[in-house]
Amino acid sequence: MKLRSAAALLVLLAAVGCGGEDEGSFARDYNRAVRPLSQLEEHLGTKPSSFDRLARRTALTRRNLAKLHPPNDAQDELDAMLHQLDRVTADLRRVATTARGDDVVKQRRAARALVRSSNAVQQAETRLKLAVQG
Repeated sequence: MKLRSAAALLVLLAAVGCGGEDEGSFARDYNRAVRPLSQLEEHLGTKPSSFDRLARRTALTRRNLAKLHPPNDAQDELDAMLHQLDRVTADLRRVATTARGDDVVKQRRAARALVRSSNAVQQAETRLKLAVQG
């Protein structure tokens, strides 16, 4: 399995659209928190260093999001998303590590795990958005 781009595999986190004043404040804070990922170059490439850089930015985004206080009892959804970001960060690092080696089977497994964890991040973000919007 050839990886086309580090950025293409990780679903970049989108803005949380919210209605009320508290929700609007959370949306602004959320948008600032995900900036390390939303400002990525579109084509990072497939070199191990690209996956390392994306892992660092994902970890930074996770730390930023952990500082937020979501409205409307959405903390469980935020916690679930933080957990998924931990998984995707670990998978990005695994892809970078296996890409430096010669074991094609390990590379494929790492790539498939990254695709799964990226999808899980997207699903967790959707659940967070729905919880925030009430």
